[in-house]
Amino acid sequence: MRIKSTGVDITKEESRDYLFDNVRAILITLVVWGHLLTSMIYDYSMIKSVYYFIFFFHMPAMTFISGYFSKDLERSRSKAFEGILMPYLILNIINYIFKMLIIREDYFGFRFFTPTWGLWYLFTLFLWKFFLKDLVKIRFLLPFSFLLGIFSGFSREFSSTMALGRAICFFPFFLLGYYCTKEHLARIRRVPKLIPIIILMITGVLAYVIVRMDLFETEVLYLKKPYPQDSELKYMGYRILVYLIAIGMTVSIFILTSSKKSFLSKIGTSTMTVYILHLFTIPLLEKLRILNNKPFSYIIYSVFMTALIVFVYSRPFVKRVYDKFIDSLIRIIIRKV
Repeated sequence: MRIKSTGVDITKEESRDYLFDNVRAILITLVVWGHLLTSMIYDYSMIKSVYYFIFFFHMPAMTFISGYFSKDLERSRSKAFEGILMPYLILNIINYIFKMLIIREDYFGFRFFTPTWGLWYLFTLFLWKFFLKDLVKIRFLLPFSFLLGIFSGFSREFSSTMALGRAICFFPFFLLGYYCTKEHLARIRRVPKLIPIIILMITGVLAYVIVRMDLFETEVLYLKKPYPQDSELKYMGYRILVYLIAIGMTVSIFILTSSKKSFLSKIGTSTMTVYILHLFTIPLLEKLRILNNKPFSYIIYSVFMTALIVFVYSRPFVKRVYDKFIDSLIRIIIRKV
């Protein structure tokens, strides 16, 4: 029986899994913060260490969640074109105009199928969701996907074009989410909290050591480019390390995050809106070069701006306006059958 009060579906509200909403809220906050730190990482090792810590796991964990909610293969495929690819194409055009006219970037040529900056995630999400129905027929797909992700670095084919580098390398995390069940999560969450705390500390120390020793550049964390031809085996080892840390940190986040309804839960329902809109906000903030010569002050500023961006863009009103805007453009382009 559905009981409604002041427009809220009580049955739906009670059955909602707040764990995923809370995790999504944490991850989208880290995404925004990580992007705010990007302009400062080449000048200050402290900021770069924080950046490495975040980029070790935030997108693998987001990809895991996307896979978890793609278990309905028919629905995933049927919604992929209109719900993901069309918004990507629209936003790609808007982003190009924005960077040329507003940000005044140097001309980089219009590209439909080489996603700019954060829009790669929409394009890869389309690929995964559209082809998942057929891909799951492959035997031993999950271990094969990890091997493909590791060995794809030896090929020049998997790079930025059609986001193939990331589509291949992040796909194992999408599959981990797809194959993960509620029972698996319940078992994972029974692990003593001391273990994920230790994993977090180890990841933090590793991020610091990697930056201090200058072991590898940030590109390694993006999982999108082939290995350098003169250091292929070494960089394969780095990719395996990133995979291991990403898995450990994803598990840790799910163990440590509360499954109770909280202020994070509301943010977690609007993560895509926050994700898209912050891609247009941060370039504007970077142009202002606020506190760029004061690293400690910039950290405080970046935390404040992250909280503000996430709070404002996760408001229901903003989500409604964004959804209506995108839906209206899609309705113009696609005729009803």
